[in-house]
Amino acid sequence: MDSECLVLLPRVCAVLADPRQSLPDDTSFEKLLDWFTGLTKEDHGLALLESCPCLVDYISTVCLDKTTDPSMLSFSLKLSGLLAASQHGFNLLQDRSILGVAYDSERWQVAGLWEDPSVRIGWIHGLSNMMRHTQAFHFLDQAGLTKPLLQLQTDPSLFVASAANHLLARLLTFHQPATTSHTTQGNGLTVPPNKEEVELDVTMETSPGSGCSITMEILKHLESSLESDSHTKVLQGLRLLALTLPELEAPLRGSVIRRVLRPLEGLVREGRRAVTQPLMDVLLATYRSGPCDSRLVSLMASMLNSQNPSDAALCAAATLHPKTCPPGLRQKVVAVLLGPLQMVTGVTLLDGPNDRHTDQRTDHRQTDHRQTDEDHRQTDEDHRQTDEDHRQTDEDHRQTDEDHRHTDQQTDHRQTDEDHRQTDEDHRHTDQQTDHTQTDEDHRQTDEDHRQTDTDQDRQTEGRSSLSLLLDHLNHKPSCVSLLCVSVSSAPYIADMDSSASVILAVVSLLRICNGHSPSPESKAAIGCSKASTNLIGCSKVQRCCLDSLASLSTCPGAVERVVEVFHVLVQNLQNPDSDPTVLQKNYQAMLRWLRVSAEPNSLADLVTEDLLPVLKKRVCDVRWEVRDSTLEFLGQLCEALSCTVTPILLEALWDQESYVRASAISALARTLPLNDQQGEPGNQTQEQTLGQLLDILSQDSEGFPRRAVVQFFISWLKTHPSSSPSSSSSSLCSVLSLGSTDLDWEVKVHTLELVELLMEETLPGHQESELGSAPPPYGGSGGTNLLTHTDLTHPYAVTPSQPSPLLTHTPTNTHTPPTQTHPTTSVVCGLSRLVELGVVTALLNGLFDCDRPVALKACSLLLRLRDAVCPSRSLGKGDMTTDDTTVAKVTFDLRGQVWEREVTRKLQDKRGSDWVKESREVGCDRPNKNRDSDRTDGAGSEACDRSTGKSVCEGSARVCEVLWSLGLEERQCVLSQSSDHVQNSPLSLLEDILNTTDTSHTDEVIVDCY
Repeated sequence: MDSECLVLLPRVCAVLADPRQSLPDDTSFEKLLDWFTGLTKEDHGLALLESCPCLVDYISTVCLDKTTDPSMLSFSLKLSGLLAASQHGFNLLQDRSILGVAYDSERWQVAGLWEDPSVRIGWIHGLSNMMRHTQAFHFLDQAGLTKPLLQLQTDPSLFVASAANHLLARLLTFHQPATTSHTTQGNGLTVPPNKEEVELDVTMETSPGSGCSITMEILKHLESSLESDSHTKVLQGLRLLALTLPELEAPLRGSVIRRVLRPLEGLVREGRRAVTQPLMDVLLATYRSGPCDSRLVSLMASMLNSQNPSDAALCAAATLHPKTCPPGLRQKVVAVLLGPLQMVTGVTLLDGPNDRHTDQRTDHRQTDHRQTDEDHRQTDEDHRQTDEDHRQTDEDHRQTDEDHRHTDQQTDHRQTDEDHRQTDEDHRHTDQQTDHTQTDEDHRQTDEDHRQTDTDQDRQTEGRSSLSLLLDHLNHKPSCVSLLCVSVSSAPYIADMDSSASVILAVVSLLRICNGHSPSPESKAAIGCSKASTNLIGCSKVQRCCLDSLASLSTCPGAVERVVEVFHVLVQNLQNPDSDPTVLQKNYQAMLRWLRVSAEPNSLADLVTEDLLPVLKKRVCDVRWEVRDSTLEFLGQLCEALSCTVTPILLEALWDQESYVRASAISALARTLPLNDQQGEPGNQTQEQTLGQLLDILSQDSEGFPRRAVVQFFISWLKTHPSSSPSSSSSSLCSVLSLGSTDLDWEVKVHTLELVELLMEETLPGHQESELGSAPPPYGGSGGTNLLTHTDLTHPYAVTPSQPSPLLTHTPTNTHTPPTQTHPTTSVVCGLSRLVELGVVTALLNGLFDCDRPVALKACSLLLRLRDAVCPSRSLGKGDMTTDDTTVAKVTFDLRGQVWEREVTRKLQDKRGSDWVKESREVGCDRPNKNRDSDRTDGAGSEACDRSTGKSVCEGSARVCEVLWSLGLEERQCVLSQSSDHVQNSPLSLLEDILNTTDTSHTDEVIVDCY
């Protein structure tokens, strides 16, 4: 900590502890915490506590005062936790009895401060900051702080509840037993609980002082929350599980999973839609974090069997990504995701190779059902016949009884009764031996047939039920759109080598349906999906998902055989006048991806020429500027991919009313430059006309996007047209550098400096790989990245050559000439003179004195590279400088009329007494012109006269190397590399602001620096 801050900090603490003082800006507390956090990371807060004991006094004063401001108390709680993060600070605060008072939640409830959410969240953050060592963990246990923390898990404030959940997750993972290896079965599922997990459960139950009491208390609360009827408790419990499970290790992980399995199973059975996604997050976190119990896999399968197809699809999409997904579960996932797509489009995606066997199994089931019905009818006939026999037997019995009663009146009753009983016995025995035996056998067979029939009917009923639910969802537009978006977005992750062609065909068919085409008559689309097809017409959301999916499917093995169909449907999208601009943009992106699919791009030439280009010409004139913009961007990429040109269309778009469209037209023109040269297009008149239009845009356009695109156009143009070529390049480049370096848009100026860098590499051969390559990186770049070849491909107006420019790897052409002492310097002199002629040095100085820091920093970096590459060393004296060094030192440039002329002149005057100025005068200049202004006679105005002719060659000019050495470029680069935050947001500035806000001697309003 700085000595100035050490002096001010006690005063600041006194101001903060004074209840009569208040800060108008609460962000000062956050700034102080950020500063203290950085200081504690350096030495764990030891030096902070030793050098600033006022912090402990401040915390003690605030925490003992029950009337303190809630924001002040929250800051003090966070600060106390930060200081107690080290054992030394913890012991110091404990000795002062500060922590017990500060974290007594009941005390703040009585004082009425606990109702403020800032106090509750400060209490949680303080405990979280403190939780770095076991002493803090035991303090939380002994003080009984787990109970209020568990209550805060369901706090009305979402921020408080979230912070409480994160702290509970840290507590669960803080005290874990030693890690052991997982024992898994062959299918990747864990075996039943091992001995270590059982011992851990016993320890947590019977040893409250072992550090496991907090863990046990949290787990019991978690179980009760998951079984609660309160939605908030269930939701927060699931969120805690999702946070904790990835961080747990064995055996605690297995113990936690076994404890929560039963509540999770109950939630799955209840089917609460509100907790579907959090529940799936828990299951996936469990599955991804390590070996998984087989019951959890069963729960995931149950989630996929949800009665709501939309929920099932979301669960299936989330389950699809883990690489260790069991094969059985993956099959179910695929069925859930591809089922809606298959039903709407009629393309067979599931069990395609087994359709015939499925039909055969269906026929067999139908035959079995018919045979069962025949058996039932025959059994009923047998039952009816048996009943007739029984009735006839009963009639005989009644008749016999009548005869017996009549005989009893005439003969011996006892003998007759005996005979009757014997007769009944014979009858029953006969029935059991004959009809009953056959009837029981038929009954058993009939019951068996009934059970089999009921099972088959139940299966059919369940299938019809799930099918009807899916149809209901597809016929309801919002659920249909949601379901199909999930299905189509997951299709690229499902498609394999065998099914990729079918998946592509299904996505193409869905796009046709969105364009208003009904499914083909031979398709197997469900009859009840006609309303779904109607709802999908013109649905841009489904169209965007389909196009994204098609772009991803372009890399699948089955893409080649579907390329023509895909192109046809993409052209249909462009022909649709009602297509949304965002749909058209994704349509163009998908089309570019599929252009790379065909092994022979020329095979699509007819389709592009006859179908695509006429549509694009119409889209360029669309009334929506977004459509015109994306179409022009696509035209440039299309020309680059297929080696074709559409220059007239692009030139016409340069006059569009929308600036984005003009910028895209310029970018597309830049892409066609190499193609025009390859095709031998007569370009002198057209090229001059184009360059003139672009320069007019750079000088007159009121929007920045087209001007940026013009400079980037010339960067691309320079890579294909060297500036030394016999053309109008010199005058055009001079105009671009002059206009671009003084533009009002800072990005135009940065792009102009990129053009300058390219000119330096081209004009100074032999230096781009040594001096220029070893210079410090420019603003925003890295040492190993060339800004000329590194372009953000996602930027809509980025100009990127298809191949690296040969100028970037330029080598001297005359490799057979033996090296001499004068050839390198002669080349440097010519190159430096060429840069001065093009206005490169002036553009660099314009950037150096620019008010935008990124521009000045990049210009300073380039000037350093130029100085080190061409200028003699400053340490050389008069006797050490060769004739070649003197020749380089005599190269001058004109600085008259520049805004920085007076500044450069002053710098040269300050260096007047240096050896370099004396030496330069001796080798090239006479005495200054007495008739000129004093500001121009010394340094910048000094005349270097050609002694052989007596003519002035440097009036109003200055030597390049003299100026470069006088500007102090290294010091400038250090200053420019620092942001303004090192002054505005410094700790000293913050402390001064806090003191100034409470100083009543100032009558003017004091503005506090904010983030």
